[in-house]
Amino acid sequence: MPEDINKLVPQRGLIDLSNPTAGDFGLDEYNLKFVFDDIVLVEYVDMSDDGGSVMRNGIFIPVNTMTKAWRKAKVVLTGPNVQYAKVNDVVIFPNNLGVTVSNLDVEGVGRVKSGVFLNESRIFGICTVK
Repeated sequence: MPEDINKLVPQRGLIDLSNPTAGDFGLDEYNLKFVFDDIVLVEYVDMSDDGGSVMRNGIFIPVNTMTKAWRKAKVVLTGPNVQYAKVNDVVIFPNNLGVTVSNLDVEGVGRVKSGVFLNESRIFGICTVK
């Protein structure tokens, strides 16, 4: 396995995450019901209600300054090849990777207000509340 995952060439099981703002899939008339391979759909749990900032140690930091930071999100949907992350787990991952989504309807779950599609290999870890 290469040392730097960002140097991997996108293939069937690895989404091209080089454009993290490409999240408008035009799915307004559809519900998402399944994701393939090792794809994980997560919904941010660290974002303010207005979506403009992220909470860190009790301080709100503007989202646009968080390009190389980590984020927290709840797992909403997992592909069949996901090994560790389960639905409702809270995971941490780099903010600058992933394909963002907003107001995405997920079958059996409801609307994901603000989230991201990731490959499981891009997740740093799974968290539990202290």
